[in-house]
Amino acid sequence: MEEIKTQPRSKGATARAILIGLALVAFNTYWVTITEMKYRAEATALPIFIYPIFLLFWLVVFNNGILRLWPRFQFSAGELLTIYSMIVISTSIASYGMLQDLFAIALHPYQFATQENEWKELFFHYIPPWFTASAPEAVLTGYYEGDSSFYEPKHFKAWMRPMIVWTVFTLILLFMLHCINTLVRRQWVHTERLAFPIIQLPVAMAQSSHFLRNGLLWVGFAIPFVLDLMNGLHVLFPSVPYLHLKLHFIGRQLTEKPWDAMSNTMISFYPFMIGLGFFLPLDLSFTCWFFFLIRQFSRVLSSYLGLDTLPGFPYFYEQSAGAWICMCFIAIWVTRRHLVFVFRTAFSEKSSVDADEPMRYRTALFGLVGGFLFMFVFSYQAGMSVIAIPVFFGLYFAIAIAVTRLRAEFGAPHGIFNHPADMMVTALGTLTWGGGSLTVMSFYQWFNRSYRSHAMPNQFEPLKMAEVTGINARRLVIAMMIGTAVALIVGMWTNLDMMYSDGASARVSFFKGWVANTAWTRLENWLFHPMPPDVPRTMFMGVGMGIVIILHVLRTRFFWWPLHPAGYPLAVSFAIDYFWFTFLISWTVKAIILRVGQVRGYQRSIPFFFGLILGDFITGGLWMIYGVLTQQQTYMIYLNGGTWY
Repeated sequence: MEEIKTQPRSKGATARAILIGLALVAFNTYWVTITEMKYRAEATALPIFIYPIFLLFWLVVFNNGILRLWPRFQFSAGELLTIYSMIVISTSIASYGMLQDLFAIALHPYQFATQENEWKELFFHYIPPWFTASAPEAVLTGYYEGDSSFYEPKHFKAWMRPMIVWTVFTLILLFMLHCINTLVRRQWVHTERLAFPIIQLPVAMAQSSHFLRNGLLWVGFAIPFVLDLMNGLHVLFPSVPYLHLKLHFIGRQLTEKPWDAMSNTMISFYPFMIGLGFFLPLDLSFTCWFFFLIRQFSRVLSSYLGLDTLPGFPYFYEQSAGAWICMCFIAIWVTRRHLVFVFRTAFSEKSSVDADEPMRYRTALFGLVGGFLFMFVFSYQAGMSVIAIPVFFGLYFAIAIAVTRLRAEFGAPHGIFNHPADMMVTALGTLTWGGGSLTVMSFYQWFNRSYRSHAMPNQFEPLKMAEVTGINARRLVIAMMIGTAVALIVGMWTNLDMMYSDGASARVSFFKGWVANTAWTRLENWLFHPMPPDVPRTMFMGVGMGIVIILHVLRTRFFWWPLHPAGYPLAVSFAIDYFWFTFLISWTVKAIILRVGQVRGYQRSIPFFFGLILGDFITGGLWMIYGVLTQQQTYMIYLNGGTWY
């Protein structure tokens, strides 16, 4: 990958950049929430968000116009990337996997409790009153049926306490992630010089005044632009031809055993993912699609041997859980010497080597300890046991570290559905934890159900951008935290205003009710039917760990070894199902370019693949805005609302 050159320190998190960033944070938070919950954009499930790239593109276009007319008012690269970083964080907070899930979970048990499921008797007494609206029965009708107003005194008053509680909780949780990022930044950015594929496009857009003048960029841009334009017109006017680019379920042609075990196999031609895959190291993109095929063939083998009669075999979910935890151990292991240095520096009175870090090491360590104490007291008061709390948050932060390391190194998609609560119950059963802990962990599912839009990697990548553009990292972190607070306030207001006006079950078409139903139904099963430790599934967690360790050892011992350990957890956690074929395409193209044109050929082709990403995202963003303005379903470049386009 082309090395991004580090620039001398320049303007970054200036006052005007922060103010403009806050305005765009408010707009973006509203846009993400409305688009995803009413029109099923689901764009926050992607490894690189559409919304920030879309807004940055128009900022760059505007900046080029300012350069010609009023050069002294032009934004610096640091200012543009400060604004971009704030928008990215707001997207993560408003995403499918954060606030959208919180407002699905908050009232669900009260709305859907029946005499048959006995939820009221099973766990209502475990739910802390400050987790959700006070007197929830009084606010249910308007919330789910709509044609009401959040501003009615009873609604507004009922939601004030939980809004404050979850705002404070999320701010502290995200601050803890900043602290962890600070502790590993120097090792991952300076010493190991990880690739950071996700930031290649935004940095190139912000740094180069000639970015938009590259003809090859516009060639790449034109391909998805034409395809998305035609498909968008087809959604509005069915007489326009439709180009079936996505979700071809080729496995459905396999109807006889044992091959029908691969019936869920699909291929897609996402231009943006072909573009992003081009920036992945060849060994990882190869490992991703290779292990996907291995996973599918293992299904066939299991069916042939009759092992598919065992529920869940070959336990990919559990293999994934073990693999991700092992990826965290590896990330910490390779960082161990630096962490020792961090502790020594933090408690050295005269040391100033951390002066350029996002925060002093001592501040980061105390912040992490203080944040954990808050989480401990908060969760203990909510009803979790003193044993469950450190285990739950330990698993949560372990997966967060693994995801952040993966994103920094490869930028690949990471749809992870390994909940700490599931892992805890699998390993030790339900009785070990008790009803109170299980209930609180079920409520916590709103921020750990899926790690696709997790905040930690989206906080870490701006630190690399700060390095290459000379932004003051401390001011950037402060800007991101201010943006976080604004995004939380605007996001909560947008969700509640939308629910009471349109109704979660009425006109909010893609309200994440299934997320809540999964969490509370699972809790019902745990409490109705206490589970002992599941030995086979726990063993397959160990299998996942063992495979990752073996792959890591082989990779470090033999330079020619083609399989990267990170590809295995990606493949078995179903993160790669939508994108494996695009990675196969980008891997093939990149391998040919490097073989024929070598490094110079690769560098010259980069703008074309930037164009593939931009063309898809800009056209997709325009269709999303059109859908919001006209209040109708439009074409989505990832999943199209209600249809498998």
